[in-house]
Amino acid sequence: MRAVLAGLALALALLAAAPAVRADSLGVSRLQLTHSGGQWRASVEWSVPWGRSPFQEVHQGVPIDFTVELELFRRRGWWYDASLGITRVRREVYYNRLTRQYRVIDWAHGERWFTREWERARQLVQRTGPVDLVTDDRLRPRADYYVGVRVSASREHLSLPARIVGTLTSFWGGASEWRYQPLEP
Repeated sequence: MRAVLAGLALALALLAAAPAVRADSLGVSRLQLTHSGGQWRASVEWSVPWGRSPFQEVHQGVPIDFTVELELFRRRGWWYDASLGITRVRREVYYNRLTRQYRVIDWAHGERWFTREWERARQLVQRTGPVDLVTDDRLRPRADYYVGVRVSASREHLSLPARIVGTLTSFWGGASEWRYQPLEP
């Protein structure tokens, strides 16, 4: 009985020390689909509540990873819509306290940007694109397609207590809601 009470006390202490991040903390603000040369591409912008924990920790040198997921669907009226594939693009922002520079990495293209200005780093990390989605020869004529997008933040660089609480509770809302847009020429 004591072990159960001690476990409950520990869980309550962790909940009290946890950063309160709502599930709707991240959000996709814009999804732009373009068609050129037989190729569909997507550009995504998202918003992050940088003033709240754990996102504000980036200024203390904690790297924050973001993954943008783009999924292509074909509508079917008789069953679940068919997923034709998913593309993931990863971005990371990190503040180096020694050089006093922000580093933004686009892992999909292998690009790295360095800046001393937080506003520039924020703009670089919150935009992705253009990302190749699908070519015309992979699409069926007269079929309806749409693209779903969401952004998520990784927990792996957070402190151990924050990761444990985030895993056991809903305080860590590290993923946005899916946003959908039709694929129209």
